[in-house]
Amino acid sequence: MIIGILKEQAHRRLVTLTPVGVKRLGDQARVVVQRGAGTLAGFPDESYRAAGARVLNGRDAILEEADIILSHDSLYEGGVLPGHRTFVGFHDVLGQPAVVSTYERAGIDLFSLSLMPRTTLAQSMDVQSSVASIGGYQAVLLAAERSLATVPMISGAGGTLRPARFLVMGAGVGGLQAIATARRLGAQVKAYDVRSAAKEEVESLGAEFIQVDGAIEDRKAGGYAVEQSAEHLDRLRVAIQQEAAQADVIITTARVPGRRAPILITRAMVEAMKPGAVIVDMAASSGGNCELTDPDHTVMAGEITILGPRSIECGSAHSTSILISNNYTAFLLHLLAEQCDRNDDSILKATQVVANGKVVNERFLTLASAAF
Repeated sequence: MIIGILKEQAHRRLVTLTPVGVKRLGDQARVVVQRGAGTLAGFPDESYRAAGARVLNGRDAILEEADIILSHDSLYEGGVLPGHRTFVGFHDVLGQPAVVSTYERAGIDLFSLSLMPRTTLAQSMDVQSSVASIGGYQAVLLAAERSLATVPMISGAGGTLRPARFLVMGAGVGGLQAIATARRLGAQVKAYDVRSAAKEEVESLGAEFIQVDGAIEDRKAGGYAVEQSAEHLDRLRVAIQQEAAQADVIITTARVPGRRAPILITRAMVEAMKPGAVIVDMAASSGGNCELTDPDHTVMAGEITILGPRSIECGSAHSTSILISNNYTAFLLHLLAEQCDRNDDSILKATQVVANGKVVNERFLTLASAAF
């Protein structure tokens, strides 16, 4: 079995498998790497050769030789394949279903780790949590850099500066990491999440939880948030408006798989914020939680700075690559296990989108049918 690592788009900077991952796969598969695939993440070609991989020139060479092809979000662009190929990536197939069409051809299997179930067995393969954790950390650093206020309380000859006030919307993995990072820097933090279970986690990190009754929760959603009613969103905006007006920084992380991100911060809220405040919208890739977010662009609304980086985790590309490499490696070892039955394995059934050119994923098919 040969596993191939494709080079991501330059702005991504990530690599799906580090040299350590190559070594871990040594007994199960040989690895070929596209030249320069890990360079921008701090892993030169020489480090892959030292780990036992071969470095090949160009994508075509990888596609021709590898049986399993890894690419975090760089898509297969068509072309003749010499035989059956399995693609493994992190494509947002629920939010951007059109990406699946390229893989709907005989001889192609596609697995997307964005569909990984939130179970104990799958925890080591949870790329989404790894990316979100780094994203939450980076969001705080980005906000601190752009804010006109210092984050911690500072006392000196000129007096005492109060700590910055952070408001974090969404307490999933990314939100919790943002809370933890902001608290470590000395900020005062308040947070909101639709899931009542998040209250204990938020408070354990030293932040204050904002309670808004009437949220819809679905235990069958596998730990993910679900779409909320218009009435609850209206109640939430009323509750948040006062908090937003006092905040120096707002970090939003609320996403719903397969849906546009909910608008939590309206134009009116932004206009009521204090001069110099910063919003970092981590949901920009699915439309954004702030009404004024422009993905990958800085928006100045008066004196308020709104940032919506879609690949915020790439600011720590080396660290992110280490984490996701561990996730991809765990998944590949699971996929290659002799006793693993693709038709009966909960992880493979959840993540396989295409089998021999045919769409087979139940979540994807349900979403597609609902769109028509």
